Amino acid sequence: MSRHGILSAIFAARPPKVELPRVPDFAVSGDPLENFMSALASYDGRALRFASREEAISWLTENVSNKEVKVFSALRDFKGNIDRSDLRDPHAAHEVAICVARGVLGVGETGSVWVTDESLGVPAAALLCTDLYLLLRSADILPGIHQAYRAISMRRLTYGSFFTGPSATADIEAVRVTGAQGPVSLTVLLY
Repeated sequence: MSRHGILSAIFAARPPKVELPRVPDFAVSGDPLENFMSALASYDGRALRFASREEAISWLTENVSNKEVKVFSALRDFKGNIDRSDLRDPHAAHEVAICVARGVLGVGETGSVWVTDESLGVPAAALLCTDLYLLLRSADILPGIHQAYRAISMRRLTYGSFFTGPSATADIEAVRVTGAQGPVSLTVLLY
């Protein structure tokens, strides 16, 4: 077999199925939604509650659309002023000031939101923007991190991450710096 044939066979082979370890199911007390809002606030994130998705989209239209900055939206029912086609080169994402996307699930215990390459549209936009807005159904908030790990799967995704408040670090002299490796603000619109 030629070298090209060997490489083709290696890349064509499917990865072996790996049995994942069982994730324990530790109970978390309290209301998942209230826990989520409290935990998110403790990490300098903000949660806004709406009666419906339409109400949340209306709020975005009134409060985000009229900004004089570049807004990228991964949502079908809310348009930004920069399109996905403008972000084919990931380096162009540094121009995005506001990113609006969908959270897949929330974690009451930590105030975290699980996002994926599919829900973010262009993951680089969410990581490089200044302000990140995530829509999340209140019914998709799970009590704890163990329940979240049991609910997610990376089998068909290329990217997945928990966002817990805006990016921050306290590496130098234990001084907190917000926006060190990502968004300066995170707002979760719960409906």
